[in-house]
Order: sequence, then C-alpha cells, then structure tokens
Amino acid sequence: MTRNHIIVGLDDSPSGRAALRWATQHALLAGSVLRAIHVLDWPYSSARPGVDITPATMDEIESAYRTNITNVFQDIDPRPDWSMEFRRGEPGPVLVRESKDAQLLVVGTREHVGLGRLLVGSISHYCLSHASCPVVAVPAEAFNTPSADSDPADHVGAPGQADAS
Repeated sequence: MTRNHIIVGLDDSPSGRAALRWATQHALLAGSVLRAIHVLDWPYSSARPGVDITPATMDEIESAYRTNITNVFQDIDPRPDWSMEFRRGEPGPVLVRESKDAQLLVVGTREHVGLGRLLVGSISHYCLSHASCPVVAVPAEAFNTPSADSDPADHVGAPGQADAS
C-alpha cells in the first residue's frame, strides 16, 4: 500500500463522526484514499449508549452494529476508492498497526476523564504515543460545519488546523 492513504478510526460517537468528517475533507483536499476502520472489541462495544441493539444472538448484535457503523460511513458519500473496514482486537494497537504505511491517522477524542479514562483507557492517547505516521486527534465539539458562504479555513477543525501532536 502506498502512503497516499489516510486511516480514520471510526465509531458512532460524536468524536468518531467528527474525525470522519475531518478526514473526509482532508482526503478530498489532498487527493488521498480514505480507509475508515472500526475495531470490534467485543463484548465492550455492544453496550454503547444511544444504540438500540435488541437482537438475541451475538451474530445478530454484531450484524446490527456493523450496519450502524456502515451507515455512519455512508453518510459522507464516500468516493468509490474509499473503504469501510472492520477489524477485531484492541482499537489502539489495531489502528496503529493499520496506519504503519499511512500518510495520516485520524482519531476522535473521547470525553473520558478521571476513573472512566482509567478504566477504558484512551485510544487517541495510545495512537498519539505509538503511531509511526502523523496523528490528528479531533474532538467532537471542535468540528463545526461551515456555512455555505464562509471559508472552511476560518473554522476550528478545518483540515490543516487540527492539533496533529
């Protein structure tokens, strides 16, 4: 794979959606291929707030969850050469491994603080600390959709302005 692709860690959280929007704009501006990757870390992902998963079997739950994430990806109207991929494992290490030859890794930042962060860790922190490519961490509230008559570069979260620590 060439370094002309951007990896975005995708989930259905507000920060995951913001990361996808940021990565989409950046990929379009840079002429890059976008690979959205969602890492299934069962059983922990099965109980997300706001996701109504009522099927009885794990296969049905996984199918419903994959459909939900795929719909999030489809909302950006992806180009034909862009992909939505699913992997299994711990999200941080999987995203770092998948991005080893990437131009850029984009992740959302969760709002975990205190005990919550201690218990679930921080995927974005792991990626920032271990990735071999540049990493952009996008918080949910930092990405404002620009109005039709404004310049996207004037808005926080526009490609080129996010913190790529």
